[in-house]
Amino acid sequence: MSNTAVSFSANAPHPHAAHPERYFFHYILPAMASQLLTGFFIIVDGFFIGRAMGDAGLAAINILWPLPAVILATGLGIGSGGGVLVAMALGRGDEQGAAKARGNTIILLVLAALAVTVGLLATYREALLLLGATGHLHKLACDYMQVAALLCFGQILNAGLNPLLRSTGATVPAMAITVYSLFANIALDWLFIMVLNFGMAGAALATVAAQITSAGLEIVFLLRSRALPFSFKQLCLTPPLVKKTLLIALSPFGLSLSGSLLIMLNNWQCLAYGGESAAAIYAIISYLVGSLQPLLSGIGEGAQPLISLCSGAGNEHGIRRVFLRALALCLGLSFVLCMGSIALRTQIPVLFGASLETAVRSHFAIICAALSLPLWGVVRLFCSYFYARGHSKKSLLFIYGDPLAASPLCLYVLPLWFGINGIWLAAPAAQVLLCAGLLMMQLLEKRKFAL
Repeated sequence: MSNTAVSFSANAPHPHAAHPERYFFHYILPAMASQLLTGFFIIVDGFFIGRAMGDAGLAAINILWPLPAVILATGLGIGSGGGVLVAMALGRGDEQGAAKARGNTIILLVLAALAVTVGLLATYREALLLLGATGHLHKLACDYMQVAALLCFGQILNAGLNPLLRSTGATVPAMAITVYSLFANIALDWLFIMVLNFGMAGAALATVAAQITSAGLEIVFLLRSRALPFSFKQLCLTPPLVKKTLLIALSPFGLSLSGSLLIMLNNWQCLAYGGESAAAIYAIISYLVGSLQPLLSGIGEGAQPLISLCSGAGNEHGIRRVFLRALALCLGLSFVLCMGSIALRTQIPVLFGASLETAVRSHFAIICAALSLPLWGVVRLFCSYFYARGHSKKSLLFIYGDPLAASPLCLYVLPLWFGINGIWLAAPAAQVLLCAGLLMMQLLEKRKFAL
């Protein structure tokens, strides 16, 4: 692996900000790959746990997942928030400001890791009870979370340092470290679960060990950065930077966690309207969209550093070119994924091991999920665009408006009219509401500007 970040002169705008379209895929493709690979971590744990411990292990992993999701979202949120400030400073040629923002972010990650470690160790048993883990499942989930909570600093640092690498243009090393982390997790899962029979604790140990070593690699790249030389003097907290970082961090934090919240809401409605059969159908849907959505969210995550660089440099034309390219790619890719999912709706349930009855009943649900993909991709791209420019209020409105307003509304109202099919219709309906909100916001801003 070689550090591909571009060096530049202090007080000169970052070279990528002048002609961002030339570097579009340099940022986009690694981010898409990284997002896709990140989604495989829970699948890897589930594969080995399922083979070694059966249904009980799989159920425990599914129940406890919101807690590791909070760990990862904390690191990703702070790292992405700091990455936006780093890229903006580099865009305007302020190398010293970028270094301060990076150092500030690293300290925030360390403090967050300490706080989350203490908080989880004190509360994970009660939290698992609230999530529905009882009896033997609670014991299995506790075995996992005891290790995950104790060593969560590695997960937070890994999730947070990766966006900092991308913000300085080191997109390929950032992706390569994600690839390494995934394969290390696979190898360690096999060793700890299948060979040494460590069970749930082994799955947690494999995950945190892979992420701790990945964080170590990211630290090495930061220390060797040519684009932004590192000095320990940069490691200090500046109150204005802390405030800006945490405000921006709320957006990627919400983007990372919203999926877990929506899964919980959908599961509740499935159990209420269709019992275990409906929940089994939704399991297919969640695996399907969980495999496809990271490709779309990766477009926004990849465009974010470029948009932040151009924003810092004051290159509005460059921002527009990057955004329109990202939008075209998002619409094109989501259309292909949508049509492919609909065409393969009879094969997809079989791929996930569904029974014949569940497979037949899932066809309409798959069509609805597929139709939501283009709209979901557009909303996610706009959210990334907003926080890349520091427009946190707009970003937060749509990020949290989905799991806290649009989706709950549709999940409550539509099943009253259409029964179980209303649950499947809720996904595209919620995205239609959000896209309508985006359109209304854009029209109001144009009208205000015209006045």
